[in-house]
Amino acid sequence: MDNENKEELEKKEDTNKVSQEDVTAKVEMPKEEVKKEEVEVDSEQYYDDIDYQQKEETEKVKAKTRSVLREVLDWVICFAVAFVAYLLINYFLICAPTVKQASMYPTIEDGEKVLTIRPWLKGNKFEYGDIITFEAPIDNKLYLNTDETLYTAQYENYTGLTLFLYEFLDVNKVSYIKRVIGLPGDHIEIKDGSVYRNGEKLEEDYLREVKTETQEDEYSDVIVPENTLYVMGDNREQSKDSRSFGCIPYDRVNGYIVCRIWPFSRFGSID
Repeated sequence: MDNENKEELEKKEDTNKVSQEDVTAKVEMPKEEVKKEEVEVDSEQYYDDIDYQQKEETEKVKAKTRSVLREVLDWVICFAVAFVAYLLINYFLICAPTVKQASMYPTIEDGEKVLTIRPWLKGNKFEYGDIITFEAPIDNKLYLNTDETLYTAQYENYTGLTLFLYEFLDVNKVSYIKRVIGLPGDHIEIKDGSVYRNGEKLEEDYLREVKTETQEDEYSDVIVPENTLYVMGDNREQSKDSRSFGCIPYDRVNGYIVCRIWPFSRFGSID
């Protein structure tokens, strides 16, 4: 019995020893693996942090670029809207041209800026003495070949894009500033250094000089055609006007002069 017990005890001890070694191995192995896994996790986290930072920087650059482009686009839109608004106001309502001629001296001097309203704002109702701006006619008497155009100033006819550039952007457009002397149906005569309207001599206190000379014989004795105006500058010696190119059609009038806005020292209405 003793030998049997002894053998059983030895077997148990061997079994316990083997079990202890297995347990030790099992305990130690996971520690190494855990350490390895921790290193791998830390490494992955490090790279994840770098990727996240790079991504964040990239997003910031993209956001800044979008912000700049949006601001530029906003400025472009604002400029476009302002430009269109200017064109519409300038064409339909008011404008402020600068005088670049001496034909209205001393009433309006070269370099002064005046405020002008469009004719349709007053219903195209013109009166004697109105100071107006209008498109400069062409200097070509070959067009004077019918009774209808005999006393009417002649103009180039524009179409398409050229018409748009001419009307809205004033490309190749030259304008004059003159005073209304004759309305439709009036008989205008220039003789003896004076202007006669329907047989009556005009008293023109606004003139720089007293005498008014003729320029072209065919325009020194005219009946003003329908829907046209006979105009002359106050500085008669240096004014090219209806005495030279005939009567101005209503649809070529740019506007009425309301007042002088520059220089400020001469700001105010113009008679």
